[in-house]
Amino acid sequence: MNLLGRLLIVLIFIGSIGLASFSVVLYATHTNWRERANQLEQNLKGKTQELSNLQKLRADMESALTIERDRLAERIKALQMDIRQKTQDIQDKTAELKKLREDMEQAVAAVQASHETAKNLRERLDELTNEHLGARNDWVVMSTDLIKEMDKSHGLSIQVTNYQSTAAKLAEDYRNAMEVLRMHGLSPDPALYPKHPPSGIRGSVTEVRLRGMVEISIGSDSGLVKGHQLDVIRNLEGRSAYIGKVEIVDTAADRAVARVMPEFRRGTVQLGDEVTYLEMDELAAH
Repeated sequence: MNLLGRLLIVLIFIGSIGLASFSVVLYATHTNWRERANQLEQNLKGKTQELSNLQKLRADMESALTIERDRLAERIKALQMDIRQKTQDIQDKTAELKKLREDMEQAVAAVQASHETAKNLRERLDELTNEHLGARNDWVVMSTDLIKEMDKSHGLSIQVTNYQSTAAKLAEDYRNAMEVLRMHGLSPDPALYPKHPPSGIRGSVTEVRLRGMVEISIGSDSGLVKGHQLDVIRNLEGRSAYIGKVEIVDTAADRAVARVMPEFRRGTVQLGDEVTYLEMDELAAH
């Protein structure tokens, strides 16, 4: 029941009470009925006017209630739309929250995976660092060995250069010697000539070996061949002493190995003794 119906019921109730009161007063007083009737008529008019006013009020209230009801209906409709919008927003926010939660879980998983990857990378970095240190140490050792080998190679290059120069000089000397032999009609075979060393050849004893063997500082470059005999001289305080003879048993370019000939020995061959070839008159002087 709405407000207007309640208001009408109250008004009717009030009117009923008024009529009942009027009847009670009428029967109770037994006054002048005409006056009373007039009075009642006046009261009736008043009540009628009051009723009319109440009806007008009712109409106004019904109109106001209709307007208010329409306004409330519009408000309710707006609220319902707002509720639907809020519900949709809540659903959207819920979906967004769910998506954010899923993204967060994925991000957490990614962070955990990245931590594991970082751990593996750190371990690999440590391994590579150790390998780098080992490789650096190896590089230092190899660099040192390389420098040594380069030094050796440089020394060998110098030796090769010297050997090449010596070989070139020997080749030139050989060509000159062959040219001289050819010009004089001589054979290059040493067996065809006496076993005498070149005149004026001189060297020294550089090593005394066992079993009467010595090494001297001159060799094939000086014209010595196997079988040549050299005289051993020792110079002391400006005087020379004859020690004996040695026979060449093996030659190299710049040295030779000789055997001390015991049949000519006059002393013990020592380191630093001079070796040379003495002609007969020189040998007689010693």
